[in-house]
Amino acid sequence: MNGDTLMSDKKPENLARRRGFFASLGIAGAAAVAVATTTAKPAEAMTPPGTKGGKHYSESEHVKQYYRVNRY
Repeated sequence: MNGDTLMSDKKPENLARRRGFFASLGIAGAAAVAVATTTAKPAEAMTPPGTKGGKHYSESEHVKQYYRVNRY
């Protein structure tokens, strides 16, 4: 075969070792995902400000006119 090796020519120990390596990679990846999902804090809902638009908002005359024209 001129130096080429076929799949059937490989030793079973190497194949078993390679399968074990990839299996351990899969298990490690699944464990990392499990840890990431269990340690994440749940998101908290935002509480809206008590006034319209917050501290930075001021209802000037042109804003009042806009609301009036557009019936907000």
